Amino acid sequence: MSKNRKFTFSVLQIAILGVLIALDLALSQVSIFIGPSNRLTFGFIINAIIGIMYGPWVAGFAAAGGDLLKSFLFGVQGQFFIGFTLTAFVGSFVYGWFLHREKIRWTQVFWAVLLNSVFTNLVLNTLWLNLLYQTPISVLLATRIPQNLIMGPIRFMIIYWITQNRQLQTIFKKYSTINYQND
Repeated sequence: MSKNRKFTFSVLQIAILGVLIALDLALSQVSIFIGPSNRLTFGFIINAIIGIMYGPWVAGFAAAGGDLLKSFLFGVQGQFFIGFTLTAFVGSFVYGWFLHREKIRWTQVFWAVLLNSVFTNLVLNTLWLNLLYQTPISVLLATRIPQNLIMGPIRFMIIYWITQNRQLQTIFKKYSTINYQND
């Protein structure tokens, strides 16, 4: 017999989600530019944490909402483009899909980072930049592939550390939407 699972948020969980989105907004302002169309950012940390705590759908919509807020508050190099909002949704959805579980293994972190690096960063974002600026895809990939080869292992190490950290696991267990089993 299957249980009817009702998805609800406590006021505290909503407040935590709001704080995490605000942290994502703040982290989005810290980046290292590598050429005209590439930058290294660390917003993935917050997106992964939201995915860990609240699952794929909440993470996706939180990232899309955060992207819209960033566009309206800070501007996105002069123009808004819905493709980047779609990429934000998909990337955070992937983190939630792989990482919203009681026990997280390195393989789940690996696949989340790999899928995000290849599909969202190299495929989707490269396509959006090509559409916006008519820069040939081969030129974009020449800088974007090395960027992802550098950032992929960094993303993996940081997210894996976050998922294995005892103090953070306690916080995730207390405020997450996962129904943890009694240990």
